[in-house]
Amino acid sequence: MNQKYIKSFDGTQIGYQVTGTGKTAFILCNGLGGSLVAWSPIYKHFGKDFKFITWDYRGIFTSAVPENKATLAIPYNVKDLELILKKEGVTKGLVGGWSMGVQVALEFYRQRPKFFKGLFLINGTCGYPLRTAFNSPLTRYLVPVVNSVLKRVLPRVQPRLAPVAHKVISTDEFIKIIIRLGMIHRNFNTKIFRQIASDIINTDLGIYHEVLDHLCVHDATDVMQTIRVPSLLVAGTRDIMTPAHAMEKMARRIPGAEFLAIHEGSHYSLLEFPDLINARLALFLKEHGFLKASAPKTRTRKRLPRRRLLRRKQNP
Repeated sequence: MNQKYIKSFDGTQIGYQVTGTGKTAFILCNGLGGSLVAWSPIYKHFGKDFKFITWDYRGIFTSAVPENKATLAIPYNVKDLELILKKEGVTKGLVGGWSMGVQVALEFYRQRPKFFKGLFLINGTCGYPLRTAFNSPLTRYLVPVVNSVLKRVLPRVQPRLAPVAHKVISTDEFIKIIIRLGMIHRNFNTKIFRQIASDIINTDLGIYHEVLDHLCVHDATDVMQTIRVPSLLVAGTRDIMTPAHAMEKMARRIPGAEFLAIHEGSHYSLLEFPDLINARLALFLKEHGFLKASAPKTRTRKRLPRRRLLRRKQNP
C-alpha cells in the first residue's frame, strides 16, 4: 500500500492510499468509522485485478483539518477525490462505498457520472441517515443534541480518555459486550476491529463529530434514479446504523440494481462475512465484464506409466 498526499483546492493536505496491481481503477469511499483497513477483504482478494484508490476525509486520519469547517461537507470531499484522480491519471473506473461512503459515492455520481463503470454500495443509505438509524423516529431528534454536546466536550477530555479507551477495546470482555448488543457479529475480525477503533480514538473527535453533522444533513436520493451503470447493493439484516430495508429501497430506485442481504450481518458485514461478499462481488464483476471469468478446468485422462502400457499390449 502506498500512502500519498496532495494539496487540495483550498490548500488542505489530503492523505490517500493506492494498492493493487490491476489496470482498472476501483475507487473505495470510506465510512466515517473506518480507513482503508475496513476494505481489506476486498483489496486483498482482488489486488491483482484492480488498482484500488481511497482517501481520508478532511480532518480524519491522515488528512488535515481545513481552515473553513464548512468544507467538511460531503461535496468538498468529492472535490478532493477529483484532484486525487487527476494526479493519478484516472479518468474512469468502478466506485465502491461503505457507510458514509455510500453517500459520498452517490454525490460523486451526481458530479461525475461519466467516470463510473459500475457501482458497489454496502451498509449505507442515500441520505439523511438519522431518519432510519436504529429504526427509531426519535434518533433524528436525539443524535443532533448529543452530537452538539460531544463536539464541545470531547476536545477537552480526549487526551485523558484516549489511554483508557485503548485499554478497553483491547479486552475480550468489550468484544463480548458489543456482540451481545448486536453491534457486530461473532464472526467479526477482532484484530481489524481494534485497529479501526484505535484509529477513531486517535483522531480529533471534535472534527469527527463535525463531519457527522454534515453527513446527517446530506441527501442524494435524487441521484439514484439517474444511475445508468451496473450496481450491486449489499446490506446486513442486523445493521442498526443503516438498516437493510433502507438499502433494499435504494436498490428498487436504481435502475437494474442487484441487491444482497447478508443474514445476521451488522454494519460491518464485509468484515464478518468476507468470503460470501467477495464471491457475490466476483460474480457481479464477471457478469458485467469487469473481471475475467476463470477458465473451466478440463479433465485430462491420467497417463499410465510406459511400462504398464507395454504390459497391456503384451497381454491381449
